[in-house]
Formats: sequence, C-alpha cells, structure tokens
Amino acid sequence: MIAGWQKAVLLAGAAMSTAPANTSSAPTTRHNRVSHDFHVSYTRMAIEGPSISAQIRMFGDDITKVLVARSKTPALALNSGPGEAAAQAYLTTSFPIVANGRALVPVIVSATQERDMWSYIVTWTAKAPITTLSMHNAAMMEYFDDQQNIVKVKHIGSGKEATLFYSGGSRADQVMKF
Repeated sequence: MIAGWQKAVLLAGAAMSTAPANTSSAPTTRHNRVSHDFHVSYTRMAIEGPSISAQIRMFGDDITKVLVARSKTPALALNSGPGEAAAQAYLTTSFPIVANGRALVPVIVSATQERDMWSYIVTWTAKAPITTLSMHNAAMMEYFDDQQNIVKVKHIGSGKEATLFYSGGSRADQVMKF
C-alpha cells in the first residue's frame, strides 16, 4: 500500500509530454494516437525506510511490443493479469534494484493508461531501512537502439535527490548512499 505522501511524490509533476503530433491530416494509427520517433521511459522513485515506491511511465505501444515479443503471446493485453505478470517479470531483469547489498523484487501495485502513455506503480521492499541503493534501468534497450530511461530518485529521510540517465544499452549500475 502506498502512503499518501509517497503517492503525492510519485504523481506530482510526473507528466511527460509526448512527441509533437503528426501534422498530416491522416491519423497516425487506427486509434488516432500521437506518433513518436523516440523511445523513453520516465520513473519517479521515492524511498523511505525499507520501502521504495515508483511510478514508471512509457509509451504503451513500446512496452506492448516488448512484452509481446518476450512472452510470445500476440494477444497479450497490458491491462490483464498475464500482462501485469509479464511486466513484473520483465522489470525484475531489465530494471534490477539492489538495496543494502540485496536484490529486491518489484511488485506492480497498479497499471493504467493515459492516452499513449502506460503508467505502472511499482514497490520494492527491503528487510531494513535503505542506506545504499544500486540500480540500472535497461528496460526496452534490447528492442530500441535509441531507448533512453530517466529515473528521478528522492530519499525522504535524507532529502537526497538524484536524476539518473540510462542510454545506449548500458547495464552499468549507478549507486547512491544515504
């Protein structure tokens, strides 16, 4: 369960603009959605005590393409139990988080769609208050050469904040100490 302050931290300013709309009169897809020529995910993460809560936003067509390819399930729907299970399994390998030297397991709390964007609320729980955090976000990099992942981190106890940037298929961990 996400505490009220954590939800506020995650949702405040979490809007991410999409690419400029196609100016032709023809729709870009059969659902008249905005086309995008770049691949990006944006994560806002709050850490308090042993808990991490995050909102991960990405283009719905990108994450669908990735999860369908990985699961080999052509009709996989993101808003289904199998879709959330596939996303959770994918986050475990593509966005690993280690706190205090121990790998944490992501739990998807909710998944929602806003126009072309897909948003996951994810939690991780450590056994003790988090003093060291190591992570890399390689989500979708194996599918899109230009994939970029941005992670904004706020540690509530220390007030420490950081913006982490991942691109080019990098799997190098970035480490924060609180």
